[in-house]
Amino acid sequence: MQSRMFHCRRCGVLKLGWTRRYMAHGLLCRRWLHKSGLGGAALCAALIISFPKASESIPPEPPSEGVLLGPPAPDPVQARDAQIHAVEALLKHHKVGENKRERLAESIVASAKKYELSPRLLASIVIVESRGNPFAISGKDAVGVMQIHLPTWGETAERENVNLFKIEDNVDFGARILQDYVRRFGMAGGVKRYNGFIPGEPTLEESSERYLSRVREVFDFGDSSNS
Repeated sequence: MQSRMFHCRRCGVLKLGWTRRYMAHGLLCRRWLHKSGLGGAALCAALIISFPKASESIPPEPPSEGVLLGPPAPDPVQARDAQIHAVEALLKHHKVGENKRERLAESIVASAKKYELSPRLLASIVIVESRGNPFAISGKDAVGVMQIHLPTWGETAERENVNLFKIEDNVDFGARILQDYVRRFGMAGGVKRYNGFIPGEPTLEESSERYLSRVREVFDFGDSSNS
């Protein structure tokens, strides 16, 4: 329920109630003194002394235009567009076809946000795995832009109705796999696991190390400005 307010030409805007400010209004304004007489004035003075000071009735005025309260909140649309442009530039640098770059960049940024991964890392894996070819098929039965290994993940993709030859589906499925590996084994270990590394297999260890080096080269881990 809102407080009842009124305006006095002498005292300004007041909230009705037994507060010090309201009682002081009664003492100061001729209209109340005239009606109450000296007895009423004495009673009011006693009440003012006994009542605690009330909080301000009127909220403070908002700051005038032009007063800065702090840096403006980042625009999520602009941040997303900047990430897409950065990924497109990386894909272009590594000779990914122009007809697929924008679609790939949008899919990479969307899946990176969904799975809390670096868009640049996903783009680096796409470049190393397939150079952005959605119809790439390896000799080990891995398909699509992120080379999803069918013997390992094909049944899951089929059960979930994932089209691994569709850019958006393949990137999202691959990002989901990578997120789980990174969460369990860290960034470098997760990338190696994505490539098929199995502990205790010297051949796979060697190939996974080469794969990690290629991803790092594209990503440029030494540049802290990369996201």
